[in-house]
Amino acid sequence: MNRNRFARQILMFGEEGQNKIEAQRVAVGGAGGLGSQICQALAYTGVRDIGVIDDDRLDETNMNRVAGAFPSDIGRLKVEVAKEHILKINPDANVTAIPRNLRTREAMEFMLGRTHIFGAVDHDGPRLVLTELSSAYRITLIDVATEIFPEAKGQPFDFGGRVVVARPGDYCLFCADQLDRELAKEELEMPEVRVARRKHGYGLGSELPAPSVFALNGILANAAVTEFIVMTTGIREPARRLTYKGMRGLMTSSDDKRKPDCYTCASCGQRERANIWRYLLPEGDERLAAEKRAAV
Repeated sequence: MNRNRFARQILMFGEEGQNKIEAQRVAVGGAGGLGSQICQALAYTGVRDIGVIDDDRLDETNMNRVAGAFPSDIGRLKVEVAKEHILKINPDANVTAIPRNLRTREAMEFMLGRTHIFGAVDHDGPRLVLTELSSAYRITLIDVATEIFPEAKGQPFDFGGRVVVARPGDYCLFCADQLDRELAKEELEMPEVRVARRKHGYGLGSELPAPSVFALNGILANAAVTEFIVMTTGIREPARRLTYKGMRGLMTSSDDKRKPDCYTCASCGQRERANIWRYLLPEGDERLAAEKRAAV
């Protein structure tokens, strides 16, 4: 690799720090608005081993927020666009594109070999899977989320987001109160169970698309990669939780502590005993997902 391209970073991290960054094996769960910018930042930083997991294809509504995507990419798999973008930035990178749901064996087995996982998912279901997988196999999870709250009756317009650095045994999304276990369980249920639950009035959440803006995603995606950098190079300890308040223009760091009764943190490192495979999609659901990927 041509070291000149990282000369300005080496002035900050030193050769040793840059070498540590390049040695990490990273997975990015989700290649949409947040995930695509995380991939972009990792590529510019010099991470050489990146896996991107997403089974979705680009459509016209994605064009306002997916880094590296152009109108000519509509209909392509998001992971293929992400891989192409990463390699244009850093041709020496080793990029694995996994066009699968996070809950498939291929995706989950790939994540087990990573040093870090970035979670850029929209719902608590996959967020729970990433939390339990990372804890069971002692892999650092950096979870990122943005939110925009349109003005409504009794609620002013607001926007923002947060980054949670969940190091196994130290702190997790449950400690940060950023994961609703009951909602996650509902999202992970079989489709027919969800339909029956909703028919009888159980469960929350909206099927409507959420607002998303490229610049807001960039603030949180780059903050997440910055915490990855400082943690990897040893510049400082990562913040456990960063919160961006858009209407105030502030990024704050929470000095959170692990909850003393947190089961996830207390039981980290269980590996196969944690049985994360119970979250695998049924074969029929994966077949439908494969048909969706094949459709243009």
